[in-house]
Amino acid sequence: MNTPRTLTLEILSGPLDGATVTLEAATEWSKTSASLLAFPWDAELGTPQARFVPDAEGWQLEGVQSPHGTRRANSGERITTETLQLEEGDLLKASDTWLLVQKI
Repeated sequence: MNTPRTLTLEILSGPLDGATVTLEAATEWSKTSASLLAFPWDAELGTPQARFVPDAEGWQLEGVQSPHGTRRANSGERITTETLQLEEGDLLKASDTWLLVQKI
């Protein structure tokens, strides 16, 4: 039996500060969407900002052309349109929204 890959993120800003979200499928990080990672209070967040996508090795963050970009803050990398293989402990920032990769 094949167990689906999951990604657990902790929200580190805004009204949901401290909450955790577990993803089991590709999910948009966005200002407005029906996803688990919608942050309507962040006025400068893109629609979408980025996408979390599972792959054979774990999870990737796929950048899109959002106005302010997305960063892996712990390394200073800016993600624009490329994909980034995520690692536990990654600190992700877009506009005023911060996410911590807790578990892959």
